[in-house]
Amino acid sequence: MLGPAGTSRRGWCRWVAALLLLTQCSWPSGFVGRTGLRATPASAGEADVSYKEELQSLCDEFRSKQEEMWEMMDEQEQSQKSSKSKGKSKASLLQAESFAAQRVELGEELDALRNGTIQAIERVAAQNPNSAPLKGWRGFGGVQPSECALNGTWKLIFTDAADATFKKSKRGSANTFQEIDAEAGWFINCVDFSNPESKLRGFRVFVEGRALNDFEVELIFRKVRLLRRSRFLPEITIPLPGPGFLRKIGRLFARRKGGEVNPSDRGAGFKLLYVDENLRIHQTFDGLYFVQKRLA
Repeated sequence: MLGPAGTSRRGWCRWVAALLLLTQCSWPSGFVGRTGLRATPASAGEADVSYKEELQSLCDEFRSKQEEMWEMMDEQEQSQKSSKSKGKSKASLLQAESFAAQRVELGEELDALRNGTIQAIERVAAQNPNSAPLKGWRGFGGVQPSECALNGTWKLIFTDAADATFKKSKRGSANTFQEIDAEAGWFINCVDFSNPESKLRGFRVFVEGRALNDFEVELIFRKVRLLRRSRFLPEITIPLPGPGFLRKIGRLFARRKGGEVNPSDRGAGFKLLYVDENLRIHQTFDGLYFVQKRLA
């Protein structure tokens, strides 16, 4: 039996499971890593411009190398499919060895870039100019929400969470950004796909944020909204179950996929490491880093 998008029930189940995993960011794989961040006092001014420029450059380089690795992995996959259809030959084996060697080399280079980017994050975070970035979040600290430093639209430029990034697929390239509403208390993770032929135009993950203190936010994933290119049911909203259930599902899929189960028992949330008028850095309770640049 087909669902509203022309997919089978099994297909819908896979979609929902994938979205649950995306919202939790709970099974990093491949090149995901963690480096502890030293707690350092904030300075009076913004981070040195050279440090921020260095971080921006490393973020761009990491993304470029990540896309290069994805492209090489796709080529390797196509080569393997071709080899299976034509039978093994000496040439195909040599080609496979060549791809494997390049993939290992790229993986090591990407790993080094990730570590270098995290070190740059430490240097910028050590000069955080904002001593209470969550003031104003739903009126936190007696400050009006309009004064909260997080309000606006932000673009993700770096993360070491593999399941928070998207490689180009049949839906096209993915444009990812985040809209933040301090008054309503929403973090809305947005993904738009470029392929006009794809039935799925994009989706939105609605996350409620609760300020725990001046720097830490607890996250509660409330719903996912699918945006479809369809005259009928252009939007489908899927309510999400409670945080505990989502956590268990994420860890179950992590084990089945051979990924690493995140060690934190604090649930979903993050600590803000740096916030100024155009740059935001946070570390999740699971130890993963996110760098965001303001769009509006």
